[in-house]
Amino acid sequence: MNPSPSQLDLRERIQGCQRFLRLMTGIILGAIALIILMTTFSTGPAVRVGGKALYYLVVLAAFASLGVWLYRVLIERNQQKMRN
Repeated sequence: MNPSPSQLDLRERIQGCQRFLRLMTGIILGAIALIILMTTFSTGPAVRVGGKALYYLVVLAAFASLGVWLYRVLIERNQQKMRN
């Protein structure tokens, strides 16, 4: 049975969400690793500013991930309704 064009569109959206979530996970992990490295070697003013900026990047990426995850859940529910 071939999927309909609307089902293909939903699959593409879900795949896009998954790519975005993987990207955000990488950004979060990278920023945390940089914070750890920076604060291991120094606690100077530049490190404090950089660490704070990376912290806000982690928080922003987490909220963006949460929003995209919720969007993906809605897409999957719509896909489930289309199957029934």
